[in-house]
Amino acid sequence: MYAVEFEADIRNGVVKIPDEFVRLKNTHARVVVLVEEADANSDTHALSDHSASTIGDRRAPDEDDVWT
Repeated sequence: MYAVEFEADIRNGVVKIPDEFVRLKNTHARVVVLVEEADANSDTHALSDHSASTIGDRRAPDEDDVWT
């Protein structure tokens, strides 16, 4: 698995993949959304907090410490 990073606006629940990543069309991906502004929705915050706390549980033993 590898990562690509770009910024995009979410419009009607859709994120447009920039043309420079055309190779990503019709592929399966894991998506992480980072939002800069505070969200008033406490359910979203609760999910985010839960997800952040489980990252260590998914860490492979041979994975370097950069990602912890």
